[in-house]
Amino acid sequence: MPEPDLILDVRQLQVEFFSPPPTPPQLAVQGIDFRLQRGQVLGLVGESGSGKSVTSLALMGLVPAPGRVHPRSEVWFYPHDRPEPINLVALQESERRTYRGGQIAMIFQEPMSSLNPVYSIGFQLIEAIQLHQKVTPQEAKNQAITLLQEVRVLPRDEVLEENFLASSSSGNLALKRYVQAQKEAVLARYPHQFSGGQLQRVMIAMAISCNPRLLIADEPTTALDVTVQAEILRLLRDLCKQNQEMSLIFISHDLGVINEIADQVAVMYRGEIVEQGPKTQILSHPQHPYTKGLLACRPRLHPQLAKLPTVADFFQAQASPQFYGLITPQQEQTRLQYLSQQAPLLRVKGLTVEFRRSGLWQKGSCFRALDQLSFQVYPGETLGLVGESGCGKSTLARTILRLIPSQAGQIHFDGEEITALDRRSPRLRRLRREMQIVFQNPYNSLNPRISIGGAIQEPLLIHEKGGTAKQRRERVAYLLERVGLDPQWYHRYPHELSGGQRQRVCIARALALNPRFIICDESVSALDVSVQAQVLNLLKDLQWEFQLTYIFISHDLSVVRFMSDRIMVMYQGRLAEAIAPAQEIITAPKSAYTQKLIASIPQFPEELDWLATEHTN
Repeated sequence: MPEPDLILDVRQLQVEFFSPPPTPPQLAVQGIDFRLQRGQVLGLVGESGSGKSVTSLALMGLVPAPGRVHPRSEVWFYPHDRPEPINLVALQESERRTYRGGQIAMIFQEPMSSLNPVYSIGFQLIEAIQLHQKVTPQEAKNQAITLLQEVRVLPRDEVLEENFLASSSSGNLALKRYVQAQKEAVLARYPHQFSGGQLQRVMIAMAISCNPRLLIADEPTTALDVTVQAEILRLLRDLCKQNQEMSLIFISHDLGVINEIADQVAVMYRGEIVEQGPKTQILSHPQHPYTKGLLACRPRLHPQLAKLPTVADFFQAQASPQFYGLITPQQEQTRLQYLSQQAPLLRVKGLTVEFRRSGLWQKGSCFRALDQLSFQVYPGETLGLVGESGCGKSTLARTILRLIPSQAGQIHFDGEEITALDRRSPRLRRLRREMQIVFQNPYNSLNPRISIGGAIQEPLLIHEKGGTAKQRRERVAYLLERVGLDPQWYHRYPHELSGGQRQRVCIARALALNPRFIICDESVSALDVSVQAQVLNLLKDLQWEFQLTYIFISHDLSVVRFMSDRIMVMYQGRLAEAIAPAQEIITAPKSAYTQKLIASIPQFPEELDWLATEHTN
């Protein structure tokens, strides 16, 4: 007898990928079981490769070849228009299409890849509505407008009317025309004309357009700013509350995000569910070493750790509170006093960067990306640079390295003014040996046709450093070993490495010329929390070994807090507040913007925070 509130019942789900003989099939999902009740939110947690996304694709019937869902698997779905459940695995593809996109919908991780760039968002949203509902084009268009207003991509009618009345005193007819014109303008925009957060909202609108009974969200907030992430999580929570018939499977590698939205939690590791239960049980009393590792390796605002635990630490031994090495406020103060007694390595004064607009209506006007920015960085220091996308963080990094010209201001490195140096000057070429950058995306930073050994050796060849060919190879082998990679991997190519391993290669390449100053531009934002912990620990170790000075850029204040001595918060090309010690920024932020950033970071209530409980005990 089926339970009245049951929506999904997954039994022994197994997904396998076939390889050419004699290699046996590889099991990506190994016989997992879970259930989902009406109105419930299930958080599916695990790192890349754990089987989370493959599980979601199996539920949707979208497992790519050469993979398949094993015929013995059972995925019982309870439609709202049938009294009995159906086994999705047993359906033909034509039958499955009647449920996919209608009663079962999915939000993918990367909205820019999920939307067609040559069609407007209005066209794509209306098409999705008409595909699953028998409505006229005008009715579909009205629904699309309502959905965009629900997800706050388009302001509601009363807000549009207020905007019109505030700027005009025309009659009622003009008001109606204005409101309709604003709606039409949003529908006519293309994906590239929206920010990442707005695109994700469009994807949510498309997913809920047919009132699905089951919504699957696969890492929908991974690459978003913390403030946008908080808005998306709030939106999804509200949608589940408003529509009690809809259930949500939310996939993430971050248990802090899962705490914000989930009722039940299932932790996946190597294709298996190693632990599942109510959120309070999993977060306050984790049993499996993998769950403990995921909880512990995520940076927190409090307490400040000398080193982040990793998942491997919990598999090797039972970690104790002493393992983490707490840094006291007194120790932080002593270090700051030592750093400030030295002459600044980098001094920026009144830096201004402008970009010319080239649109038909904006030709000749300028956008000011950096506005009279001034600060300094001391030798051996890590200056954290935090702010939302578009605030000017990456522009500042590239301007300091002379990759972007500035319109005003000065940059001094080691006492020398470098803004006036010609790009072809030998001095600037020599300076590039001492100033390096690690970019956000390791996939785009490495040439797929060059081996990782060749990529690390390339700066040595360009700058004619490193001695003989044998000495350069020895240098590369040392750097690979130092960043935690096997020197025997010299001839491997980027596609043979994971994202975390590729980022380590990028760090090794940045170290090849023995630089004094490195900018880390969102260098861990796209990594799993456990891999992120490994890379952050590595950066700290390398700083001590090579006496490096960092500018560490991120939109995540918890990561910046772990890495930084001082923090600089940027907003619209300016400082949101005075640069201050990390502890001071976190505990006593002065600007409303910084307070908003801190409030948006997913945190555990103390009664649910297993790691905090370990420390207090």
